[in-house]
Amino acid sequence: MASSEGKDTFELRETCSNGSGYVGSDNLPAMEAGGTTSTGLQRKLKSRHIQMIAIGSNIGTGLFIGSGKALHTGGPLSLVLAFVLIAICLTIMMQCLGEMAVVLPVSGSFTRYASRFYDPALGFAMGWQYWLAWVAVFGAEASAFVLLINFWNSNKSLTALWITIFLAINLLIHLAPVRVFGEVEFYVSALKVISVIVFIIVVWAIMGGAGPNGRRHGGENWRLPGLDNGIANGFKGLGAVFVTAAFAAGGTEMVGVVAGEAQHPRYNLPRAIRTLMWRIFIFYIVSMLFLTFVVPYDSKGLVGGKDANSSPFVLAIKDAGIRVLPHILNAVVMICVCSVGSTSIYIASRTLKAMSEDGFAFKAFGRTDQKGRPYVALVFTGAIGTILAYLNVSSTGAMVFGWFSAISGMAFFIAWLVIIACNWRFRAALKAQGDDTLDRRFAFKQVLFPWLSIFAFVAISFMAVCQFIVSVWPIGKPSSAAIFFSNFLGVPIFLIMWAGYKVIYRSKWLKLIEVDLQTGRREEDPEEVALLERYERMSAKERAISYLHF
Repeated sequence: MASSEGKDTFELRETCSNGSGYVGSDNLPAMEAGGTTSTGLQRKLKSRHIQMIAIGSNIGTGLFIGSGKALHTGGPLSLVLAFVLIAICLTIMMQCLGEMAVVLPVSGSFTRYASRFYDPALGFAMGWQYWLAWVAVFGAEASAFVLLINFWNSNKSLTALWITIFLAINLLIHLAPVRVFGEVEFYVSALKVISVIVFIIVVWAIMGGAGPNGRRHGGENWRLPGLDNGIANGFKGLGAVFVTAAFAAGGTEMVGVVAGEAQHPRYNLPRAIRTLMWRIFIFYIVSMLFLTFVVPYDSKGLVGGKDANSSPFVLAIKDAGIRVLPHILNAVVMICVCSVGSTSIYIASRTLKAMSEDGFAFKAFGRTDQKGRPYVALVFTGAIGTILAYLNVSSTGAMVFGWFSAISGMAFFIAWLVIIACNWRFRAALKAQGDDTLDRRFAFKQVLFPWLSIFAFVAISFMAVCQFIVSVWPIGKPSSAAIFFSNFLGVPIFLIMWAGYKVIYRSKWLKLIEVDLQTGRREEDPEEVALLERYERMSAKERAISYLHF
């Protein structure tokens, strides 16, 4: 039942002659070589935008605040181990996504790959799950914004005012064209990168006794009462930290989602992906390791503590006796929170637009204005995000933050698993159809296929199982349906949507020969070829330096 043109009805897929329910290449938008896609989106995100979005877009609440919750729950060793495993898995996952996004740079990215490579039901479930994840991130950012303001003013009666200010900031960003969003993200991401580097340097100095109180830090915080070799709450403490780490690092895959609005994806996307390993190592693993030396896991100011009112990064500097810098850093973290809030609305609205074009959502969500913004999807996503944000008025910010971070963290686990699975199917379809795309000049290929991707798939599955265990048997609390669904809600929602679509529309698994590998494919243009050839002629040193040019 396809809706008629111009009506705001739910456009559903008709069953094709192959019985798969997949509409095929005509249903997905072709990407034009110019500055605008055939779906109305405009290619206004330049190389420096993509680079900086890749480097700093997901540095926000998860790192600056969620890390405190993870430290409080699992202890220092659990925190570091979780981020190390997440870093390894994300590096591999982005290699898988990069292979597909470079060949098929479509807006919506892997949510569309799920439909094209496997089954429309998987694309339907993944699309709505990913949309929900980013709306939940928006709610978590609102919670974090309130939490950070409580560092200066803990008057609970003003919570609605703080949320309104947060919403107003994000509204102003999205009233502007896509190019403005790119510029805002560029400069705020640069601020995030600088702030994390400054924090690492300052904490290093504090560890050596450079703070006003002159106290030196060694490994005493790893040997506090209640810790067993640096781990709090045993295996469940470690298992509970994975979802928080996923929430912190979630968004890395957004480079693939913005591919449809990126200039020269064959040149820019691989460059963005290659920086991933280094930024995760520096911004996550090093900063988390240093954090564990200066902030004890049982600090009352951490999320989960008795007086949660700030970021562990701020606590580290405050506890060292430094007076002004904690306030500056708290303000910087607030800016970062607003940035991730705007990013979450951006990604969620583009995902919703892609679902509309594929028949998975109301057709009206696919409309764009003259500036290339999917305004109906933006308004709807913003409205739902606003409702979630105001939940903070009736509950504490720390509690609501926990709900939203768990929902989005599990959704990111599912998204990463789907991306890896789609890459396997993509490779198999290329082989079955005799497509030599990955063997051509300038092709982007992952290393050690398929072994590294298999490892990442198993590791991410293990982390999801750990979250299931701590949802059924929570730490320090009796088991309850409320705790289970607040921690594991994303999985049942995903399975119900997947199974429901298959039952209602009887969609079938696509055969490899039927997989659409052409729609959305963009061949090299002369300017892109010139960039690739110039990069190919560079020495290793020149290539490294080129990543510093924006």
